[in-house]
Amino acid sequence: MAFKWTEKQNTPLSTSTPSNQLRKSIKAAAIGSAIGLGTLMSSSAMALKTDFGMEYRATAFGVTSDAFDTGTPGTSDTDTGFGHLIRVKANFLDEDTGISVYTSVELAGDRWVGDSHGAASPANDQAFNTGSRGDNVRLDLGYVQIPVGHTIFRVGRQATSYNNCFLVCDDRRDRVLMIQPLSKKTTLVALYDRRQDSTPFANQDNGDMTTLGITSKITDNWTAGLVYVQWMNNYEGMTPHPGGGAAPYVLNNVTLFSGYVSGGLGDVAKATLGFNYFTNGNVENGVDDQFFTDQSPSGYLRLEGDAGVVDWGLQYIMSKDGGLISPGFDTYSSLINNNPDSTQSPTSMYRMGGTLGVKGYDEEVIAGKLTWNLTDKFAVTGAVGQLSVDNSVVDDDSMFYDLQFSYQVNKTLRTWLSVGMLEENKAGVLSSNGLVGPLPSAAFADDDVKAASLNMTVNF
Repeated sequence: MAFKWTEKQNTPLSTSTPSNQLRKSIKAAAIGSAIGLGTLMSSSAMALKTDFGMEYRATAFGVTSDAFDTGTPGTSDTDTGFGHLIRVKANFLDEDTGISVYTSVELAGDRWVGDSHGAASPANDQAFNTGSRGDNVRLDLGYVQIPVGHTIFRVGRQATSYNNCFLVCDDRRDRVLMIQPLSKKTTLVALYDRRQDSTPFANQDNGDMTTLGITSKITDNWTAGLVYVQWMNNYEGMTPHPGGGAAPYVLNNVTLFSGYVSGGLGDVAKATLGFNYFTNGNVENGVDDQFFTDQSPSGYLRLEGDAGVVDWGLQYIMSKDGGLISPGFDTYSSLINNNPDSTQSPTSMYRMGGTLGVKGYDEEVIAGKLTWNLTDKFAVTGAVGQLSVDNSVVDDDSMFYDLQFSYQVNKTLRTWLSVGMLEENKAGVLSSNGLVGPLPSAAFADDDVKAASLNMTVNF
């Protein structure tokens, strides 16, 4: 900041008069203030460290199956579409206190609808983010991090994934979090989430969730983690509310344990074993033990390794009595799960582990994959497996096949093409995804489902 002083041409050069002395005093004070302000701003700028970034994602996709042919005039058994996602990130650190603020704003994240955008009610509400839709700028992340000694506290809208995306995958949570290192190898985590609060003065719809977790490096090659989650007991009874009030949050009083152990088997492979276990739910809806009123386990065993330019993977996944599996979990099939909450995949057509505790509903996947790293930038991945579904009435199996071509153009730009097929199944039900939206038919008892997408991401 600069100050310019202009004096009359006939002002005497002598500074002995009172008026000249006053002008000198004012000028000196102004210059001193400017220097002080500049010093303060410089000091603040030096203490405040900033970090900016952005993410851009685009997809072109197509899904098809005779199961989608309802016979309605003007409809089709095939859907094609485009979508893009733009997020701008800005993080701020006060180096004097160590306090930081992390933010991410979603400028766009929807399926393209051409010229028919509506500010209040978009023509199409399909989006990459299952919890944030519409053509308005919206918050993606926004939280403060406060260090207190070796303890870290975070308050605000945070991203969360756990157990290799088996429990939760790229979700956004309104959260209060504490991270407490217990040693160089062990860390304790405690948190509170408000998962839902739709109606004021109606506590039965509040999704209050508390979590206590621990992660530890058992040996040089093995790590383990375990979380205990308890939803608060705000309601017990039927949904919808028998009195016609606000619909209860369906996981009231549910208890959850989720854990994993992972490590190397010599130079042969990396092994990971993980599980989810839900029980104690208080909300009922007439379906046998839905909403985890009884025990519902799920788990996976994964082996992965490499042999020269070829990477390989084998895994077994199971869900018993409606045990939960996150929609973002990598099943090696682009049509089964592989659908993170805030970065939806248009080719995900089947949700494994999504019935929320229906008794007698069992699912299994056995799958393998091979990735040929043809260059350090170009890779081809092939996968094959079997989905088994037993809905307590019908039991059926479906093979699936997947192929992906991936090219890392540079450190910023990546492109990939994926194509996949899931064979018909008399027991399973399709669930679609955020970008495709509601399906004409969820049954695929007599028809295979095929999907493909061409994708691009930019990150810096």
